[in-house]
Amino acid sequence: MKLLTLFRLPFFAAVLIALAAMVASAWVLGIAAFIVAAALFVLGRDPDRHVPSRPLGVVSPVDGHAIDTGEVEDPFLERKAVVVRLRQGILSPAVLHSPVQGRVEQIWCGASIPDGAEGSVVGIHIRTDERDDVVFALGPACLPGPLRWTVQPGERVGQGLRRGLAGWGRRVVLYLPVGTRPTVESGAVVHAGADVVGRFPSRD
Repeated sequence: MKLLTLFRLPFFAAVLIALAAMVASAWVLGIAAFIVAAALFVLGRDPDRHVPSRPLGVVSPVDGHAIDTGEVEDPFLERKAVVVRLRQGILSPAVLHSPVQGRVEQIWCGASIPDGAEGSVVGIHIRTDERDDVVFALGPACLPGPLRWTVQPGERVGQGLRRGLAGWGRRVVLYLPVGTRPTVESGAVVHAGADVVGRFPSRD
């Protein structure tokens, strides 16, 4: 278990303030600083995650739970798609993982988000080496927090690898090719980069 870079300095500063306050018998300040340090550790933790090889699998990009699955119109690629909706936990790690391996084709944000995209604030399109198109879209967060994706269009990304920050409590929608079989049910707990939420059809 480690801390995200963004949280390391504030965490250690809070710990030092707490220790100094305790030595000076400033108990109220010390307890408050320890609470702040604990909150920073919970929100900024970056757990080690085993990333298994899932050649036909789509893994969850965030820690949280499944909301539902179904078939919808993908507003980003204007196609029929299988959808898997997830809800990131409010106190889940803020890390954002790639659901598949492939090439980043396009990123939508701001005014480029299409109508009907379920309140999304960013959408990311990855095309796998088998030419399966996967779009995952992130909605507003329950808590103010960072939203960052580090892989740009034209660059490759590995399945399950951490490639950004999602903040906390976001709604995540994955648009997958028709024929993909969802592997989670409503309420199922999912772990980013490790748990499979959908499986592409076999090409045998």
